Amino acid sequence: MDKLLLIYNPVAGEGAFKENLDEVVSLLQKKGYQVIVHRTSNDEDLEIVINNSKNFIDVVTAAGGDGTIHQVVNAMLKNNLTHVPLGIIPVGTSNDIASYLGIPFSFFDAIQIIGSRKVKNIDVGEVNNSCFVNVASGGLLMEVPHTTSVKLKNLTGRLAYYLKGIEQLPNLRPIPIKISCPEETVEEEILLFIILNGSIAGGFKNLAPAASMTDGKLDVLVFKPVPIPRLLSVFVKILRGDHFGDASLKYFQTAGPIEITCEANVGTDVDGEKGPDFPMYIKLRKGLLPVFVPSVNFK
Repeated sequence: MDKLLLIYNPVAGEGAFKENLDEVVSLLQKKGYQVIVHRTSNDEDLEIVINNSKNFIDVVTAAGGDGTIHQVVNAMLKNNLTHVPLGIIPVGTSNDIASYLGIPFSFFDAIQIIGSRKVKNIDVGEVNNSCFVNVASGGLLMEVPHTTSVKLKNLTGRLAYYLKGIEQLPNLRPIPIKISCPEETVEEEILLFIILNGSIAGGFKNLAPAASMTDGKLDVLVFKPVPIPRLLSVFVKILRGDHFGDASLKYFQTAGPIEITCEANVGTDVDGEKGPDFPMYIKLRKGLLPVFVPSVNFK
């Protein structure tokens, strides 16, 4: 039997996963896996567990939101486990990675994909000393996910982020930034930037429709300073998927590397986790990570 290390976040989704843990383990066993369960508590603990398991595990599975997946992938890469497939069971508030990969939000349907053993190698972004699967971003709204209470997130889901973001809109001020890559240089005042590996971020499914985790490119969106009513209209356009060509946005693709410098004291975010300080050095590692997906024809 293949040995599967199951890592779960006990607080994601108001603890919904742990209430179904026994049945999840049973289903994975029926799919031919010997299951080793780890309840994640912090990054250091996770790295130790994966390091201690790396010589005998065949599969790593992360049950949680984007932040949990981010932590698990970083621990895997630090332990050179790029040959071990990653399974994903979506739980919690933010599941943009699972949405992009087409992984069902039902625990039990997600297990069917892990049991099918269909694997696709995806690109992984690298920023300073860590990696990201889906997105790296920066600007004056980047503190929202980290200042929203767990209780509010569990009660209202992604709406909690939007409510907190609206609360912060009156405080928005342009920030001076320089984004440099072989294809483009942006040096001006902006509101925020979003660098995508996949096409979904913040629940916006049409944010970068051309983005792909297998194309060896990153998609860059830069939001220019505009009055708040104008900014809200841009977000409405993003919901509809017709924001490209809007004068308040700059969009381009790059194979990297990207260097971002900023003198202002603003936050950054990687896969829903607090990101590094500036300067940010970003590159893409093509086809680095094998992931269980619904179809090997996934793009």
